[in-house]
Amino acid sequence: MNRLFNFISNKKVTIIVAIIIVAVLYVSITHMDASEADATNASTKYYTCISVESGDSLWDIAQKYMTDEYTSTQDYIDEVVSINNLNNDSSIVAGTNLVIPYYEVTDLN
Repeated sequence: MNRLFNFISNKKVTIIVAIIIVAVLYVSITHMDASEADATNASTKYYTCISVESGDSLWDIAQKYMTDEYTSTQDYIDEVVSINNLNNDSSIVAGTNLVIPYYEVTDLN
Protein backbone atom coordinates (compact mmCIF):
# COMPACT_ATOMS: atom_id res chain seq x y z
CA MET A 1 0.00 0.00 0.00
CA ASN A 2 2.87 2.34 0.86
CA ARG A 3 4.38 1.71 -2.59
CA LEU A 4 1.08 2.55 -4.27
CA PHE A 5 0.84 5.80 -2.30
CA ASN A 6 4.43 6.74 -3.23
CA PHE A 7 3.75 5.92 -6.90
CA ILE A 8 0.61 8.09 -6.96
CA SER A 9 2.38 10.94 -5.13
CA ASN A 10 5.33 10.81 -7.51
CA LYS A 11 2.98 10.81 -10.49
CA LYS A 12 1.14 13.87 -9.15
CA VAL A 13 4.41 15.70 -8.60
CA THR A 14 5.55 14.82 -12.12
CA ILE A 15 2.28 16.10 -13.61
CA ILE A 16 2.46 19.33 -11.59
CA VAL A 17 6.08 19.93 -12.65
CA ALA A 18 5.16 19.25 -16.29
CA ILE A 19 2.27 21.74 -16.11
CA ILE A 20 4.56 24.38 -14.59
CA ILE A 21 7.18 23.83 -17.31
CA VAL A 22 4.55 24.12 -20.06
CA ALA A 23 3.16 27.31 -18.47
CA VAL A 24 6.62 28.88 -18.20
CA LEU A 25 7.43 27.99 -21.81
CA TYR A 26 4.10 29.43 -22.98
CA VAL A 27 4.65 32.71 -21.14
CA SER A 28 8.24 32.93 -22.39
CA ILE A 29 7.26 32.35 -26.01
CA THR A 30 4.35 34.80 -26.00
CA HIS A 31 6.45 37.43 -24.25
CA MET A 32 9.23 36.95 -26.80
CA ASP A 33 6.76 37.37 -29.67
CA ALA A 34 5.52 40.65 -28.17
CA SER A 35 9.09 41.87 -27.73
CA GLU A 36 9.95 40.98 -31.30
CA ALA A 37 6.89 42.84 -32.57
CA ASP A 38 7.98 45.96 -30.70
CA ALA A 39 11.54 45.53 -31.92
CA THR A 40 10.61 45.35 -35.61
CA ASN A 41 9.59 49.02 -35.72
CA ALA A 42 11.19 51.83 -33.80
CA SER A 43 10.47 55.54 -33.76
CA THR A 44 13.59 57.62 -34.15
CA LYS A 45 13.64 61.31 -33.32
CA TYR A 46 15.10 63.63 -35.95
CA TYR A 47 15.44 67.37 -36.33
CA THR A 48 15.04 69.51 -39.41
CA CYS A 49 15.36 73.20 -40.12
CA ILE A 50 12.46 75.09 -41.66
CA SER A 51 12.08 78.68 -42.78
CA VAL A 52 9.18 80.58 -41.23
CA GLU A 53 6.89 82.02 -43.87
CA SER A 54 4.64 85.04 -43.61
CA GLY A 55 1.52 84.20 -41.63
CA ASP A 56 3.01 81.09 -40.00
CA SER A 57 2.37 80.49 -36.34
CA LEU A 58 3.81 77.88 -34.02
CA TRP A 59 0.39 76.26 -34.00
CA ASP A 60 0.43 75.98 -37.83
CA ILE A 61 3.94 74.53 -37.76
CA ALA A 62 2.92 72.05 -35.07
CA GLN A 63 -0.10 70.94 -37.10
CA LYS A 64 2.16 70.34 -40.10
CA TYR A 65 5.14 68.59 -38.46
CA MET A 66 3.91 67.08 -35.18
CA THR A 67 3.83 63.27 -35.06
CA ASP A 68 1.82 60.86 -32.91
CA GLU A 69 4.61 60.55 -30.32
CA TYR A 70 3.54 63.88 -28.83
CA THR A 71 0.61 63.88 -26.43
CA SER A 72 -0.61 67.34 -27.38
CA THR A 73 0.03 70.24 -29.72
CA GLN A 74 1.09 72.36 -26.76
CA ASP A 75 3.77 69.79 -25.79
CA TYR A 76 5.16 69.98 -29.31
CA ILE A 77 5.11 73.79 -29.33
CA ASP A 78 6.83 73.85 -25.92
CA GLU A 79 9.63 71.68 -27.32
CA VAL A 80 10.03 73.88 -30.42
CA VAL A 81 10.17 76.98 -28.18
CA SER A 82 12.79 75.31 -25.96
CA ILE A 83 14.96 74.07 -28.84
CA ASN A 84 15.00 77.49 -30.52
CA ASN A 85 15.35 79.58 -27.33
CA LEU A 86 12.24 81.55 -28.19
CA ASN A 87 10.64 84.04 -25.81
CA ASN A 88 7.67 83.05 -23.72
CA ASP A 89 5.33 84.98 -26.02
CA SER A 90 6.12 82.35 -28.70
CA SER A 91 6.12 84.87 -31.54
CA ILE A 92 8.03 83.97 -34.68
CA VAL A 93 9.11 86.19 -37.55
CA ALA A 94 8.89 85.38 -41.26
CA GLY A 95 12.28 84.61 -42.76
CA THR A 96 13.78 83.14 -39.59
CA ASN A 97 14.77 79.51 -39.39
CA LEU A 98 13.45 77.10 -36.78
CA VAL A 99 14.76 73.71 -35.77
CA ILE A 100 11.83 71.39 -35.33
CA PRO A 101 11.66 67.80 -34.10
CA TYR A 102 9.85 64.94 -35.76
CA TYR A 103 9.75 61.18 -35.44
CA GLU A 104 10.09 58.65 -38.19
CA VAL A 105 9.26 54.97 -37.91
CA THR A 106 12.18 52.77 -38.89
CA ASP A 107 11.69 49.14 -39.88
CA LEU A 108 14.40 47.13 -38.14
CA ASN A 109 13.99 44.03 -40.31
